[in-house]
Amino acid sequence: MVAYLIDTVTGRILHRVTHHGSQGPVHAVFSENWVVYHYFNLRAHRYEMSVIEIYDQSRADNKDVWKLVLGKHNLTSPISLFSRPEVITKSQSYFFTHSLKAIAVTSTAKGITSKQLLLGTIGDQVLALDKRFLDPRRTVNPTQAEKEEGIIPLTDSLPIIPQSYVTHALRVEGLRGIITVPAKLESTTLVFAHGVDLFFTQLAPSRTYDSLTEDFSYALLLITIVALVAAIFVTWRLSERKELQEKWR
Repeated sequence: MVAYLIDTVTGRILHRVTHHGSQGPVHAVFSENWVVYHYFNLRAHRYEMSVIEIYDQSRADNKDVWKLVLGKHNLTSPISLFSRPEVITKSQSYFFTHSLKAIAVTSTAKGITSKQLLLGTIGDQVLALDKRFLDPRRTVNPTQAEKEEGIIPLTDSLPIIPQSYVTHALRVEGLRGIITVPAKLESTTLVFAHGVDLFFTQLAPSRTYDSLTEDFSYALLLITIVALVAAIFVTWRLSERKELQEKWR
């Protein structure tokens, strides 16, 4: 099985990878600068998931902070769709336990929140997998800079955490597809799985960082605001009195 990554404007092949002894059916999803696909490896008698990511080398020099401060960067320079893109591609493959029926990726209003892959398994359940596990830059011993960027140490298989099942103990009978749409909150995405059964839920891949929790103490917040206003008023009165006393001297 051969996977091609093609520039649809020029027809140029950006990347090509051969998976020897592999066959379909293939389930794939494309988002931002990466594509993930699922297939069966006949040699290893296991399912695999591969990822291909594209990196723009024309902006590589913009990592220098001083160039950004002094305006010596090319972030706003025009790019022609017909010019040869300065890109590099990286790919990596991982073993995966389940056969899939569908695959999708979470989407949010601004695209800031971390991505999760939504995998429709052969058991008619939906599993959420952090995109960081499918990062082609993963190595066995990541550097400190890579750790700070959130890159996870390399393993040969993708983890399946029971708590990551979006459908929990439920099954979407006859699962055929998964649809995701952004919610009003950036932290939240809406998920709809359809088949014979219909399943709808909302996910927060990076937790609900833009909303208050149900146990938030509004009383404590009100007391804090009142105390700050009182402190400002008292400080102002003391300052006025001191200024008046200095004028009478």
